[in-house]
Amino acid sequence: MRGLISRLLVPGLFGAEIWDEGQAVALHPGEEIHVARSAEKRRRDFALGRACARAAMAHLGHGDAVIAKGEGGAPLWPTGLVGSITHTAGYAAALVGEQRNFTGLGIDAEQVGGVAPDLWPRLFTAGEQDSLRAEPDPLLAATLLFSAKEASYKAWALKGALAFQEIEVSLATDSFSAVRADARLAGRHATEKGVALVAAWR
Repeated sequence: MRGLISRLLVPGLFGAEIWDEGQAVALHPGEEIHVARSAEKRRRDFALGRACARAAMAHLGHGDAVIAKGEGGAPLWPTGLVGSITHTAGYAAALVGEQRNFTGLGIDAEQVGGVAPDLWPRLFTAGEQDSLRAEPDPLLAATLLFSAKEASYKAWALKGALAFQEIEVSLATDSFSAVRADARLAGRHATEKGVALVAAWR
């Protein structure tokens, strides 16, 4: 498999992506009920994400599964699977794996450049801000850092408001590590066509 998401996969992880070009995307009737009263953009984002999830799950024999919405809107995965879904303007992706291999997964896509310096004090620790200022492309690095925190939040299955400064992220060329209290996880990142995609797992 080629594409943005293929650059993030490790053994046991399966992913799928869609670049939104206005193509028809089917939504399972069992999932339609969750967005029946939503605006068209929300319906399409939901359908794109679920289509990616089903394509990824097909590698594990669950390509026809219904992915309902759980508490807080998180996807409900078939028994034995863990996964994560993301979408941003023009793009959607999903990541799945088996619970025997992973206890949590997170994926996040963002448009590069949206995390402006005036947002950094709210999102990043002082050390992370210093690192960003030293980067050759601070806006790209800030997007990756933000996205890594989002993906880590999902992988840890945290609840409530996103506590960005409670998660410390260290970026490498195509990977990252995240630390929160005594917990640590790893992940990968890639960028294409102005979209930053980050996956985290534990």
